[in-house]
Amino acid sequence: MEESSMSLEEMVGQMFLVGLPGTQPDPQIEALVRDRNIGGVLLLGHNMESEGQTAALVRSLQELALDNEPSTPLLVAVDEEGGEVSSAPWVTPQPAAAEVGAGGDPAVARQIAVQTGRELRRAGVNTDLAPVVDTGYGAAIGSRSYGEDPGLVAVMGAAAVEGFESAGVVSAAKHFPNHGVAAADSHVDLPVVEHARETVLNYDLPPFRAAVAAGVPMVMVGHLLYPAIDPERPASLSPDAVSLLRRELGFEGVVVTDDLGMVGASGEEPPGRVAVEAVKAGADLLIVVGPYEDQVEAYEAVIGAVEAGEIPRGRVEEAFRRVREVKDRYPLYAANSR
Repeated sequence: MEESSMSLEEMVGQMFLVGLPGTQPDPQIEALVRDRNIGGVLLLGHNMESEGQTAALVRSLQELALDNEPSTPLLVAVDEEGGEVSSAPWVTPQPAAAEVGAGGDPAVARQIAVQTGRELRRAGVNTDLAPVVDTGYGAAIGSRSYGEDPGLVAVMGAAAVEGFESAGVVSAAKHFPNHGVAAADSHVDLPVVEHARETVLNYDLPPFRAAVAAGVPMVMVGHLLYPAIDPERPASLSPDAVSLLRRELGFEGVVVTDDLGMVGASGEEPPGRVAVEAVKAGADLLIVVGPYEDQVEAYEAVIGAVEAGEIPRGRVEEAFRRVREVKDRYPLYAANSR
């Protein structure tokens, strides 16, 4: 799975994490796996009825990926945070992060992540888009945050990262640089956070710094406008925000976007344009939940932008390398040892 052996189309495919409509593979998701070499799938509540059904869905998609060149296993992701954001029906219900944070014991956060990760793996889910390391209980976050003290959030979030690591599950600290103080929900609007740069460094970023130090393999950039970082673009589409994550925090893993279909990212822009801007900003993995037409448009737009010289081929090779390194580091699917 080296860059030199991959076509541009195959490398770009690995940069996408896509949604699907139902509880079984449909021809469209099969085409994305078979013909476009997509990096993975994001399972939401409507995709998962039970452990057995989810395991069958995952097995079907993984075997399809492995039976088609270049035979690359999929990231299979969920949002299983505990509390109100819990979509995998077989996973033991866990308290919301706010309750865990209030208890003050990072060992509890770690154990919850270990148990959640092990239970997810029973059905073949290998990636959890967690923990939330946002500080504060603002819009769209609420009880999903460990608290309003960045020091507490840092300790709890790092413990959760260690727990997922122990369970062999890929984790993602989110939503960089901090959705917890936002007054708007990026699903339906573009939140603006008027923090001075000093506040960003001393209040917003410490939990992400701790997650990076704990070895988190992925960091999710949010659809948040921080004028002190970039006055024009949300973090998910901002080279300055990604540079802050790379240089200030020393993060070398996968930068994953929040769903690019959310209003905070897309506004009035078409899916293809948003995807191109995310890649130019430095994102390595793009979440495009759907619909299928948007997924194809985003994929084709990135390829077109490379061919037109708007995106350097080296940027795609870099993103592919980071995704590949995460895939090599974790046991994604048992059959890939066959």
